[in-house]
Amino acid sequence: MNLNQLRIFYESARQHSFTRAAQQLCVSQPAVSSQIKQLEAITRLRLFSKVGKRIYLTEAGEMLFVYAQKIFQLENEAEQAMDRIREVRTGTLHIGTTKTYARFLMPNYISMFHALYPGISIHLSEGSSMEMMQSLLHMKNELAIVASDMDPKFLNSIIFRKENILLVISPDHPLGEKESVTLEEVSKVPLIMREEGSGTRKIVMEAFRNKGLMPTILYEASNLEFTKELLKRGEGASFIVEPVVHNELKQGALKEVAITDIELSMDAYIVFLNEKNLSRTASCFMNMLVSKAESTVH
Repeated sequence: MNLNQLRIFYESARQHSFTRAAQQLCVSQPAVSSQIKQLEAITRLRLFSKVGKRIYLTEAGEMLFVYAQKIFQLENEAEQAMDRIREVRTGTLHIGTTKTYARFLMPNYISMFHALYPGISIHLSEGSSMEMMQSLLHMKNELAIVASDMDPKFLNSIIFRKENILLVISPDHPLGEKESVTLEEVSKVPLIMREEGSGTRKIVMEAFRNKGLMPTILYEASNLEFTKELLKRGEGASFIVEPVVHNELKQGALKEVAITDIELSMDAYIVFLNEKNLSRTASCFMNMLVSKAESTVH
């Protein structure tokens, strides 16, 4: 029994006529009769009985019709499901990003995407930049938004935005009395440093090493809210990417100190395995990120 034979049987049963079934399926009436005979030979059962010009289902035919009806209903549902995915009306998007972006950047972008595609469910995972890039290789995520001091060449990538790394203190910190400082001066100030594996920490530590300096690390913390609270209490200084402290700087709760002899920044990337293999949903999300980033620049 093949699907073509079953479809001809199903349509003949619905139309109560081989001729009308042939017209509906755009085939010849002899072709319909031939396929029905083959199907009856395969099942070794009579599926139709004929009275005049009208055909009727036998008991076996009625039973097969019930199953055929379920099969073609499922086929129709499958086609509709594929249409919804193709049109980005349903589905799940798996993306990964750093802890910083998960807290301070992605909620805004995810809200914008949901407004455009309300039927899409988003699964967001977070970790270090390297962990999120590895998640692509392990097929856990389709896209990752990470910040790094180098282009992740083993993956396809698009530069998303540039992040400035700021030296941040409490307004009451002794450094706050100065217009600017050198990195050597900063090396003598107790610092709250990001955890090992952080892209920010790597860039900052390399900057100190390049100057032949060693920072004074008071605390190490991965929780940025905790870091900001310590800063507000006057507990040292910290290097933080601008989006994390944008509101605090604007409100005057924290203060940026300019460093005269170095600029610290890193690029943020959208990374993925292969653009051709991205789902329609992932492509739409990536295009939205790029377009919003470009509109911000312009």
